[in-house]
Amino acid sequence: MTAMDAWAHADRPPLKVLMLGWELPPAITGGLGVACEGLLRGIGALGGIGVDFLLPASPGIRGDYPTAVRIVELDGCDDPHAGVRAQGAYIAYREKAARYAAATLRALPELGEFDLIHAHDWLTFEAAMAIKRASGRPLVVHVHSTEHDRAGEHRTNPVIAELERAGMQAADRIVAVSRYTEHGLVRNYGQSAERIDVVYNAGRSRQTDPLPAAPPADGCVCFIGRITEQKGPEAFVEAALRIRERVPDARFEMAGDGNLLPLMRSLVRALGLSEAFSFPGFIDREQVTNLLARSRVLVMPSLSEPFGLVALEAIEAGVPVVLSRNCGLAERVPSALCVDPDDIDAIADAAIGLLTDPARARACASAAAREAAELDWTRSAAALKQVYDRALDTALPRIPVPTPAPAC
Repeated sequence: MTAMDAWAHADRPPLKVLMLGWELPPAITGGLGVACEGLLRGIGALGGIGVDFLLPASPGIRGDYPTAVRIVELDGCDDPHAGVRAQGAYIAYREKAARYAAATLRALPELGEFDLIHAHDWLTFEAAMAIKRASGRPLVVHVHSTEHDRAGEHRTNPVIAELERAGMQAADRIVAVSRYTEHGLVRNYGQSAERIDVVYNAGRSRQTDPLPAAPPADGCVCFIGRITEQKGPEAFVEAALRIRERVPDARFEMAGDGNLLPLMRSLVRALGLSEAFSFPGFIDREQVTNLLARSRVLVMPSLSEPFGLVALEAIEAGVPVVLSRNCGLAERVPSALCVDPDDIDAIADAAIGLLTDPARARACASAAAREAAELDWTRSAAALKQVYDRALDTALPRIPVPTPAPAC
């Protein structure tokens, strides 16, 4: 038994966490739901923590979570006339977030006592603050991305940014998914670094000696993510033009949707790249796996990437990656090629080097996979448990949550 195993299974009262989330696979719009699923499974493997995970009701959520995890789907959150993906930009979720907050308060009496509140991203912060006021329990907010990441310095939505700031101010501890994110919270939101703990995400599996398969010789160069300014899709298309000058048979897939998708289609046509490009649209996790299996390189030229789960998936699949310098994953995978997201030539040169030198591509992929193998959801859960302990150290005396009186 390892030291971590002994610590996890020590004889102590289990901790009860009320966790507020927004989505879980397969109904996801990005990395948030994937990260929450990983944490829940890691918590189950760690032991000593029970979780009630509250989220808006969604069809198809898998029921194979650990016994310590109870998934609580809340009705009354969605606009019945709009599907999840049809709602578009993040601001369109603001009303749903308010309905979610009301739904959590309605559900609270049925859930029993809990020790701590853990809220994931701004969409749950209004609910988290209301529950903290109602229960007096300590609050941990988990920042996977911010409005400054998504919209940039000059296009932030002030309503969302202020809700993020309010949630952080109300929190007893703040979790960031990388040092890069931590620095952004200090710089853009005025938070003290002393209140912030970094808990890294992890991937789908952990291998002691990873030996990823070699990328296919006739595979594509891929981009996977929301096609928005944050993710740098225009840099990817412009780099593709330079790559084709050196690698004439290179093909490209840009998977995802977003407000810049029509512009990217138009830019590809204008640059004469239509025959080399495909746009499969939003793809689910199985389709992501299939795309990575036919990819030679993944390029992630994000202007701001708090972690980069899809790049981690690529690394686990044996696909060499070109990352933005503004990517949290690079902190744990230092061998990955990193470039300035504004430097089109650097992006192109990095991809060309991997496409034209299979031995180098294989070495880069193997080195990255070895480093990424240290990322494990059970380890993330253990780090999170330490955050919970710090939050509880400053907690007020426990205030029981009232339970409904028995029916007469």
